[in-house]
Amino acid sequence: MSVKARTLVIALALAAFASLIGIVLLILPNDSVPLVHRVTDLQAHYAALTNADRLGFGTPWYDSPENANQKLAIIPIDELTFGSDVPELHQFPYPRGIYGKLLKRLAAAGAKAVAFDIDFIEPSVDPQQDAEFAAGMKMVPTILAYTINTTASGQIGEQRPTPSLLPYAKAIGFSTVDEPAGILTGQVPVVHTGSVGQNADQRIRSLAAAAVEVFEGKRMPLESIPRDGNGSFLLIAPKSRVQQSTTAHGSQVETHSVSFSRGVLSFADAYSEPIADLKTLVNGALVYIGNTAAAEGDFVQTARGANTPGLFVNARLADQIMRGIYLTAAPLWVNIALIIVLPLLIALLFSLTKTPVAIAVSLTATVVYAYANSALFVLRLTWVDMVHVVLAMVLATLFVGLYRVLYEASQRRMVTNLFGMHVSPAIVNDILSSEDPTGALALKGKKVKATIFYSDIRGFTAMSEKMTPEEIYNQLNEYFEEMCKIIFEYGGYVDKFIGDCVMAVFSAPYQTPNDAANAVRSAVAQQKKILELAEKWQAQGKRPFTVGMGVNTGDVVMGNLGASSRMNYTVIGDNVNLAARLYNVAKAGEIIISDYTYQEVKDFVVAVPLEPVTVKGKQEPIMIYNILDIKDEKAPATNGAPASQTSTPA
Repeated sequence: MSVKARTLVIALALAAFASLIGIVLLILPNDSVPLVHRVTDLQAHYAALTNADRLGFGTPWYDSPENANQKLAIIPIDELTFGSDVPELHQFPYPRGIYGKLLKRLAAAGAKAVAFDIDFIEPSVDPQQDAEFAAGMKMVPTILAYTINTTASGQIGEQRPTPSLLPYAKAIGFSTVDEPAGILTGQVPVVHTGSVGQNADQRIRSLAAAAVEVFEGKRMPLESIPRDGNGSFLLIAPKSRVQQSTTAHGSQVETHSVSFSRGVLSFADAYSEPIADLKTLVNGALVYIGNTAAAEGDFVQTARGANTPGLFVNARLADQIMRGIYLTAAPLWVNIALIIVLPLLIALLFSLTKTPVAIAVSLTATVVYAYANSALFVLRLTWVDMVHVVLAMVLATLFVGLYRVLYEASQRRMVTNLFGMHVSPAIVNDILSSEDPTGALALKGKKVKATIFYSDIRGFTAMSEKMTPEEIYNQLNEYFEEMCKIIFEYGGYVDKFIGDCVMAVFSAPYQTPNDAANAVRSAVAQQKKILELAEKWQAQGKRPFTVGMGVNTGDVVMGNLGASSRMNYTVIGDNVNLAARLYNVAKAGEIIISDYTYQEVKDFVVAVPLEPVTVKGKQEPIMIYNILDIKDEKAPATNGAPASQTSTPA
């Protein structure tokens, strides 16, 4: 498997692991892992709804006061009621006769139906109170609430309204709502009671569903309402706001209000103001009555992030059914598919582009997905998972990005260790900029055309016998330092030092059309630098020396050579041997090149032919030339960077 293919496989595996994390968190029970469960995702979507204007979506019609349901009115028993001028309303719970009086007033004001979000489970101590309540229910269609629960046997347990009131109710409905992880998400509109018990084999309706059916005078297609994976009719949480209000006695209290209904009127006002004023609110409407006073504690935590009175929740559910405002949850398989596909695409992106670019694009794609997902929720009321998909995308970016950074760092270290001391920084940087730095080095060896350079100090052995080891090392290091600078300047690669001999390659790891020219120009520059060093050393009382050089051009095998524990990037072949033969032929200060090299540089060098030399493995003698100087100092050079390469990197 190639390095690129192996890197892609590892990236895909890491992305798959990120997807697995997202899927596990998605399907875990809602109350198992805080902050990352399914309800958290719904909360994130409601945050987008709350900030719809800031996000550029505008206020959606179903959340705007201008588009309130004109067939729905709310009468809360609130703090204003407890602080009103009506003494009998100061203490809750009220005698049921009070509700009977209010029902008569609502009937006179033209209310079409009235739903109580208050439980009337036990008979009144005073039967007359129930009678007065019943009398009011006879005047206007009334829907009563009750609670349900699931018994240990799986049957539905009910606490229906007291028999003294039940016959007079037009309908009853359960007010129980779904609160996974302590957060209200919705309500099942219809429940089957099971096959056992007093009310067996019944399809009981929620308070909202029962109230709308009484109001509309017909059965509603409740089975067609979109549900979530648990069968719940999803609540579009109302924008409940708390405000300061003044009681009849001048004290400041906090009251709650919503904007999805025709209006909200305090129970005390509905109970005492003129019928003509009450008619403005309730005429032809479905009226919801319940408790919103903070002291009574009838509040639920919605996914919108606010403690909302249960009355407003049940009224909102009725509003949704009346106007067909439904939140559609995407099927589980769609969410899982997104959690799998998007991270895998991120992994693929990392294999197609450089790591910084891939990270930037991946994070941008994550933000774009979150924004588009929020728009789909706010504008189209479609709930597609966001938190778990985004989490998987971010984790995939993190995992794959970290792997690529570590992998590329190891590749950089490998290349730097292999080439950093041998070639110019420009070439090293160019290799490292490759998507596959090690691949750019032709690790398995490759046949290429290269120019080989050798140089050797003449008479060094005899000279070193008259020098201390420290003097030898110091002078050699100074010499090698200057020679390497020149070789690097002309794009050469220092293959090795053999005692006082330097071997360099011009075409490593890239081939350029000027390799032979660069090698010869480098040799001339080195000879000039050696003369400068000789003057300097002589002035310092050191022994100067001269150097013979050989250059040959031809096909060689280039790549890593050695054992698994110790490798050297080098060139081998007959043309390497020929270059070595030439530097042995060269006298002090000479640059001997082969005819192969001469044919590539003859237009800009001053050279004299020499006697042909015989080389082992060659049947015919090889023409050779001694380079005296450069004709045209403006001849092309690479300056150490393979900017004009015309062939594939070796």
